[in-house]
Amino acid sequence: MKQIVFRVDASSAMGTGHMMRCLTLADELSKAKYGCRSLFICRPLEGNLGAYLLQRGYEVEWIEDERALQVGSWADDADRTIHVLKQWDADWLVVDHYGIDSRWEEAVRPYAKQVLVIDDLANRKHCCDLLLDQNAYADMHTRYENLVEPECRLLLGPKYLLLRPLFYTMRRSMRERTGKVQRLLLFFGGSDPTNETVKALQAVDDLRLREQQVDVVIGEANPFRQEVIQRCDSIPNVTLHVQVENMAELLVGADFALGAGGIAMWERCYLGLPSAVTVVADNQIDSVGAAEQAGAIWAAGGHEQTSAALYADRIHKAMHSPEELLAMSRRAFELTESRTDITGNQVASVMMDQGE
Repeated sequence: MKQIVFRVDASSAMGTGHMMRCLTLADELSKAKYGCRSLFICRPLEGNLGAYLLQRGYEVEWIEDERALQVGSWADDADRTIHVLKQWDADWLVVDHYGIDSRWEEAVRPYAKQVLVIDDLANRKHCCDLLLDQNAYADMHTRYENLVEPECRLLLGPKYLLLRPLFYTMRRSMRERTGKVQRLLLFFGGSDPTNETVKALQAVDDLRLREQQVDVVIGEANPFRQEVIQRCDSIPNVTLHVQVENMAELLVGADFALGAGGIAMWERCYLGLPSAVTVVADNQIDSVGAAEQAGAIWAAGGHEQTSAALYADRIHKAMHSPEELLAMSRRAFELTESRTDITGNQVASVMMDQGE
């Protein structure tokens, strides 16, 4: 049985996207055809998903430091990770963390047979065997020049998206979209630290949408959960979903979405869901810009500029632009087209083949 160790954090401040994509990979690797055992090494930050990982059957080791890694010492973090790895005999160490670079990786690398880094910033050097960047950029094939060793294999672009199995199934059997907006989806990430969900709910209320159904999705780590619940209860035709397992079904059922950048944006694109996308963190700027340039989304700007009025404008525009929505859906679908439509998650397969 191969052993996989993940070094990743989640919190109300940083969000849950890194953790969720690692969890998707762990789920794939745990399937019978791979039979891997996975461990997550995390910091106990506020809004961490430790309980959720345990509920899903994974083991968790805590680095007992409640500061974010950017504030804490990378060397201390590496030492604590090495202490765990010495007990695990890891076949793969998977690193998904903006606070980690080649210094940490060089220190830890001798304690794992191979290292996979998941990144989308291309702003620092890495010491790894495999690097994954799922985003579509005009320069994606040159972004990591001089940032990785020559022998590092690069997995680049949306064809390597880490998606749950239901996404592949749903894409193959999707209903045909009409451009008519009968169902809205609001999802701004697992934690939504800038509280975009409440702004969007205010927009829905202001528009007095009574014929449309509205699905609102938040994560367990959302710090404004009670406010969101109260808003949802006060608006007709709104259904709240917390820490969902059926996101693919919600995306296929929706006709238009308001949401954040990051992996959630690519999930919407993968299922051809037209959307207006807000940049809620600086690391989303480039990927949101690339998706907008491809015609796969409407960009709503940065969270500092968004408001209920802006979201209301995007919803109103969507309801009166069926042809534009259909074109957006086609471009989103095309941007994420790949062999994964047939074969499913390619990253796990590459890891296991390379690990032979």
